[in-house]
Order: sequence, then structure tokens, then C-alpha cells
Amino acid sequence: MAFFDLDSYREARRAFTTDEWIDTIIRSTGLAPEQLGRRSKLFMLTRLVPYCERNYNLVELGPKGTGKSHVFSELSLHGILISGGEITPAKLFFNNSTKQVGLVGFWDCVAFDEFAGKGKRPKGDIVDILK
Repeated sequence: MAFFDLDSYREARRAFTTDEWIDTIIRSTGLAPEQLGRRSKLFMLTRLVPYCERNYNLVELGPKGTGKSHVFSELSLHGILISGGEITPAKLFFNNSTKQVGLVGFWDCVAFDEFAGKGKRPKGDIVDILK
């Protein structure tokens, strides 16, 4: 954006009720708020917390096709989704041989999808570091 008037934005925000504001945020993630109950909407909002809060860890478990990774792969250019658990500490944190900062130092939000599961074994050193 060439210009953003924060005061105008804040003034317009005051005209929204809390429920209208929640629906607006849910709609911005690509979901239809009218199809969700209040509890489901709050769960969807929880998925956005890692983009707003530093050093926030979130684990979301659930069946396939429920949108767990949608927010992290589609919503923001400031986050990255790592699928399959095939990652090394050098790629994730810092590569000593190339002197390059890893994904955690570059992206605002790093999400892991299908990090472990049937037939997948994450590297032990990564699991220990993440613990």
C-alpha cells in the first residue's frame, strides 16, 4: 500500500461489534463465518495467534481436511508451512557451513504439517531442539 491511514482504520473499527469484527477476520482467512458457530470461529482465530505473538507455540491435532494447515500455507507472505517433517537443524536454525540464517530466523511464523505420523520418523535432533 502506498498510503495507510491508521487513524481512519481505527475509527471505522469502532463501528463494528465484536461479532462483526470476528466475522470480518474469519472471512479474510477464506472461510465463511455464517457456516461456523461461535466456538468454531474462536478456534479459527486461535490459528492466527502465531502471526501476532512472538515465540508462541501452537499444536493443533485433528483429522485430515479440517483446515489445520490452510492458514499457514495461504494467509500470509510472512509465514511458511513445512510439510512432511523432512527438515534439518541447519535449514531450520542456522547453517554453519554457509553462514545462512535458517527458516526460524527468516520467517515470522514457521508451521509444521504432518511432522510425524504413520511411516514418518522426524529426526531425533529436531524433536529435541523443538522440545
